[in-house]
Amino acid sequence: MLPLIPLALSIVPELIKMIAGDKAGAVATTVANVVQEVTGTPDVAEAQRKLAADPALAAQLRVRLAEIALETQKAMDLAAEQQRQAELAAIQKALENTQGARSTMVDLVKSGSAIAWGAPLVSAIVTAGFFIFLIVLIHTDLRDNPTVANVINITVGALAAAFATVVNFWLGSSQGSRDKDATNRSLQEAALNLTASTADRTERAVQAIAAAGTAKQAAPAAPTGDAKFDKCLAVVLDSEGGFSDHPRDRGGATNLGITLRTLADWQGLKLDELTAADRDKLLADLKALTRREAAEIYRANYWLPMRCGDLPAGIDLMVFDFGVNAGPRRSVKLLQRAAGVTDDGSVGPKTLAAVMAADPLAMIAEMADERLAYYRSLDNFDAFGAGWTNRTQQVSALARAMSG
Repeated sequence: MLPLIPLALSIVPELIKMIAGDKAGAVATTVANVVQEVTGTPDVAEAQRKLAADPALAAQLRVRLAEIALETQKAMDLAAEQQRQAELAAIQKALENTQGARSTMVDLVKSGSAIAWGAPLVSAIVTAGFFIFLIVLIHTDLRDNPTVANVINITVGALAAAFATVVNFWLGSSQGSRDKDATNRSLQEAALNLTASTADRTERAVQAIAAAGTAKQAAPAAPTGDAKFDKCLAVVLDSEGGFSDHPRDRGGATNLGITLRTLADWQGLKLDELTAADRDKLLADLKALTRREAAEIYRANYWLPMRCGDLPAGIDLMVFDFGVNAGPRRSVKLLQRAAGVTDDGSVGPKTLAAVMAADPLAMIAEMADERLAYYRSLDNFDAFGAGWTNRTQQVSALARAMSG
């Protein structure tokens, strides 16, 4: 199945680094399995033929591969964070051990115990030994006696490590505490920056994949197996209703919340360049749109780019529903303002951390209020305001129940 990998990489190039960095080969195996599962063949040429002949199948594969890329990047970010936390814990443990040894020596000195001289004596022996062997190594020609030279080299190396410990023990008191704090900050900042950069790259990749996931027909959606998505999707589809073409609706003709332009993009068409006949055919496709087909579009163009699956229950519904109604970027910005972070329209680790730390009920209330304020600012609020208000109230009530 591995010959299928180049085909997958041609669809989702972001998987290259993930496969290359996975020494166990699990990512490559998963990718190959998905390509074979979707296309129904292990043969590369046959798979390419099927994808070229069936744009809906190609769209389905793009979405599946995008999900793999997102989940793999999350795992990589988590592993990097755990590694940095382990390094930080080791440094903190070493500093605590040194501080504990100093405290013990101080107590012994105060009590007048003879054992208190142990640390100074050992320190003096180590220091003297280190410099004596270092001088011997520098001033003695041992080229004719390699065995002795090796012994001295090893001894100097061991004494150097011991001497560093002595220096840290006697001189690293307050400085060590400052170093610990500085190290803590630097490691945390490095972890955050790394996670942010990789998450941002993944976010852009998923959005690009979703945008590129165009097909001549929306692929029939298999059960997603994602309970969060399915639950939120049911609320959205119930709110959106069926086909509508209100003259004051800026989105124009819609069905199940999918606009004609969104469907055109999904099918790889440019709405403004269509002939009258092609536009009529597209409108017929929109009227025939099924809930399963709409689910594929919503998952690829809204749920994944907004990272709703990573949001707490209730918050995910608020973001998803408003994103469908008013656009993903506007919905994410609303979320970020409620969380108190920069509203750049992209959900990254800082946004997720702020959301996780916030009071979900307070966030839901604030998002609902700002959502209503946005609706009231629109010039067609007189036509749709009642429906938008009812929808916001119903969705926020469901979100509060879900968050509990």
